[in-house]
Amino acid sequence: MSHGARRPVVGVVSHGHIVRRPFGDLPITGTPQPYVDQLSRVGMRPLLVPGEHAIDLLDVVDALVLTGGGDLDAELSGVIPDETHDIDRARDNAEISLVLAAAEQGVPILGCCRGLQVLAVAFGGTLRTVDDHIQPGPGHEVSTQPGSLIADLIGPAATTTALHAQAIDDPSSYWQPTAWSDGTIEAIEPASSDWPALGVQWHPELSGVGGFNDDTGTALFSWLAGQAALRQWSPAQAMRWAT
Repeated sequence: MSHGARRPVVGVVSHGHIVRRPFGDLPITGTPQPYVDQLSRVGMRPLLVPGEHAIDLLDVVDALVLTGGGDLDAELSGVIPDETHDIDRARDNAEISLVLAAAEQGVPILGCCRGLQVLAVAFGGTLRTVDDHIQPGPGHEVSTQPGSLIADLIGPAATTTALHAQAIDDPSSYWQPTAWSDGTIEAIEPASSDWPALGVQWHPELSGVGGFNDDTGTALFSWLAGQAALRQWSPAQAMRWAT
């Protein structure tokens, strides 16, 4: 495929974890494979960008994905400290700074699960603990706001993965909630900014993976691909690429 320009690069914001090896614990920076697979499937070139260095790579990527993971620090999220798990404050700080820089520079971004929560907290939003939203097999149904971006992408309702113990309490005035499940906010979009940003409380990267009942992945990652192409190319070039 040749359109006179390289295929857009999407930075998948990776984070540190420990892998136990026979010789001891090995610090690793990485991300779950399904994010890479989904982006490749829609024609993007995925690039893993370490969270602590990602802000210095915004001139390299055409869009970003914020991935799932542990809870945000209670000091940032407003959640009761005893109800948070797998805290990594350095990751929180790096991703929040990245979101603010991406917004300033207009870099398209898709936040998945924890990624949605980072988007909200970066602009002063708060989180809360939720029950019955960890349903890895059946998932749950979300309803979308008519006329919203997420409604255009997945329709008035869709079954999505449900793997979160926390959710948005107050999204802040920056964000407009546009999807819900049992009264819980499941998607956010900028309320007035033209920044191409979208957060979803589910895991679209798991569409088609194992027994997860969720087919939203292609629509969401294709949207990000289109936004990345628009940022890199002229609208006419992006339209030719998308078709």
